[in-house]
Amino acid sequence: MSEAESTPDEEPLIRVSGLHMDYPIRGRGLFSRTTGAVHAVNGVDLSVRPGEVLGLVGESGCGKSTLGRCIVGDERATAGHVYYQESPGHVADLVTAGKEDLRRYQRDIRVIFQDPFSSLNPRMTVAQIVGDPLASRHLARGSELEDRVAEALRRVGLSPTYMRRFPHAFSGGERQRINIARALILNPRFVIADEAVSALDVSVRAQIINLLRDLQEELSLTYLFISHDLSVVESICDRVAVMYLGKIVELADTEEIYAEPKHPYTEALLSAVPRPDPRLRGAGGRIRLSDEFPDPSDPPAGCFFHTRCPYADPERCSADPTVLRELTPKHWSDCHYSETLTLAGVGAEQEVAAS
Repeated sequence: MSEAESTPDEEPLIRVSGLHMDYPIRGRGLFSRTTGAVHAVNGVDLSVRPGEVLGLVGESGCGKSTLGRCIVGDERATAGHVYYQESPGHVADLVTAGKEDLRRYQRDIRVIFQDPFSSLNPRMTVAQIVGDPLASRHLARGSELEDRVAEALRRVGLSPTYMRRFPHAFSGGERQRINIARALILNPRFVIADEAVSALDVSVRAQIINLLRDLQEELSLTYLFISHDLSVVESICDRVAVMYLGKIVELADTEEIYAEPKHPYTEALLSAVPRPDPRLRGAGGRIRLSDEFPDPSDPPAGCFFHTRCPYADPERCSADPTVLRELTPKHWSDCHYSETLTLAGVGAEQEVAAS
């Protein structure tokens, strides 16, 4: 059974199956031909359970945001499926859905964007920005629209008196609260937070994370939390999926993946997690990977990570493709040597430092 499949008592809200997203590479000139493709998402299987926060981590350029856009339908995947459980017994494929059906599903699946400065139209008031999802779908107008905008602002900790102001009047944290209000005004079930706190100061970041937690409990939300900051992911996510060159290479519960990673790429990412306690700093040693990131239009043969992996077997890893498989209950990895490697996690570093 692949990870995308689930047991009857764990019917996923979102199930991604064999998803590919390719961007064509064209030569120059008016009648240029397609010469290749960038494989941004490369056969992803993934499920998100109702009520959970699933973290999606990896380096810049690994395909995290593209996967998020494919799930919400902003990008139409090249191949594969995104199944959304609209109601018990009714599952829709967002990849093949028609335009009107997709627009209906997008009321339930919303996005919180990364940059609170560029994602808000500077010529629109807060009322126009937050109320736009309702107004554009003709779901509310006049005083009803204003009342719902006011309620959305209160929900994220902002005063309704701010409705007539423009984005330039707000700080980065306040702008992100406006972003969150806009995402939630349609009462969605599933929210994709795409680097939602990466552009914020550390103190403001903690406030927004606490707000997201409170909203999840209050509104029974399910999150896909996309981030490159593993410290933030550790504090908010129930499970973590690690992505490399368009593929999921490891997936497990947060506590388990941080304590006992099974993939060398995950170990390298965890080695960069800053430790606030001075006694723990430098305990495990930073694993520095080569800066030569493979070309996503021409990924390496065999294991995609073998060109940067410190444990790679030159013969097997460069020739045999990897498959995401379940090593222990609910812990998945696609490394050939996951069963034999002993990799350092964050918890292991703490134990070393404390001894």
